[in-house]
Amino acid sequence: MVTHDTPSGRLLRPVRAHPVTAFLVWFFTVGQAVAFAPVVLAANGVDVPVQPFIVASTLVGLLLPALVLTRLVDGPDALRALWRRAVDVRVGLGWYVLAVVGVPAVTLGIAVALLGPPTGTVPALGGLLVGSFLLPLALTLLPNNLWEEVAWAGFVQTRLQARRGPVVAAVLTGVLFALQHVSLVVGSGPAAGAVLLAVLAVLAVPFRALIGWVLNRTGSLFLVGLIHATGNAAATGSGFGPGLLGRLYPGDTTATTAHLLAFLVLGLVVLVATRGRLGAPRPATASPRPATVADPSSLGSSAAAR
Repeated sequence: MVTHDTPSGRLLRPVRAHPVTAFLVWFFTVGQAVAFAPVVLAANGVDVPVQPFIVASTLVGLLLPALVLTRLVDGPDALRALWRRAVDVRVGLGWYVLAVVGVPAVTLGIAVALLGPPTGTVPALGGLLVGSFLLPLALTLLPNNLWEEVAWAGFVQTRLQARRGPVVAAVLTGVLFALQHVSLVVGSGPAAGAVLLAVLAVLAVPFRALIGWVLNRTGSLFLVGLIHATGNAAATGSGFGPGLLGRLYPGDTTATTAHLLAFLVLGLVVLVATRGRLGAPRPATASPRPATVADPSSLGSSAAAR
């Protein structure tokens, strides 16, 4: 991409050279300012719902810079390709079984193994699945997790993978992904919040490995967003209401974090089974270009992955 030697061109040159850095600067300033608004308001005696601010932080802090930087760095064709991947639902049935059945089943199995069967009154199965899984799934996928993964998986992780390989990309993206949640743990105090973030960062690495494998194998950002959302819906819910385990084990924080352990197990299985390749093409047969373009052989450049 030709950059004219104008004031605006000189200003944008480092952004084009380091799009991931530019993305992170925007998110950890503008995006986190939005996410921290409920924390600041609560400190001043004003209680507001947190989830609308989380959604706004995702849209303004994550999705917006991912789209703008893709257009700026790789051009309009790459932006259209990124959008196509975000709405690509044409994957094999087995992938949907993994997302909609496999992830919740492993999550539920871990909860039962740790806590035993639910002891309270269990709602009717149909109402439980619709009200405590499918509805939270829709409420977390469509406004939040899909666009979250367009940014983290489709923009950040694919660019890091192109330069540093799939495992390092999963590690780096996992740490950054964990730091995204700082506003949700800051109320626990500095020491406890730091411990929670450290634990989340460790658990996020195999989760990002699972996401990287699914994306490398299918190319569908919709599918990785769905996997992210089914884990949340099975455990914590949508942020607007409880999820499946929140209904089965009301008030139990272990149950509502079981999806993190499920992603840990699934991610480690993928890491071992693929020997760390995570479905990525071998370097000898693949050009290290950002996966935001539809055909890596015709668009993008290795410099844009910085």
